[in-house]
Amino acid sequence: MKKIIPLLCLALLAACTKPADVSRPLTAGGDKNAKFTIKETASGFTVDLRYSRYQFVPEAGALIAACKSIATTRAYEEAKQRGREIQPINEQTLRVSTGRNIINARTACRAFVEAVWK
Repeated sequence: MKKIIPLLCLALLAACTKPADVSRPLTAGGDKNAKFTIKETASGFTVDLRYSRYQFVPEAGALIAACKSIATTRAYEEAKQRGREIQPINEQTLRVSTGRNIINARTACRAFVEAVWK
């Protein structure tokens, strides 16, 4: 019993997370769970996002919504940083895939979006 209580306390402490800093742009490291790759194309650029976070209880729907939002936001930030406008991004053109690592309780998402210059 003496070993179970500290392990239980450690598990509860590990379940705590803090929200990402949304006051800073994604390029400034506002979300440490997100990794981006930007590649040039003939008509604009692509954003390849790898995003994962700890989820004690898996919520794939919430993760997919966050992943889509982050990828889209990063595309608009990149266009603004370059001083150009892109065509509106249609949500149906976003490609999203999710997975879960049950050992460390991390749910992962990968999103890919193509931004086209206006």
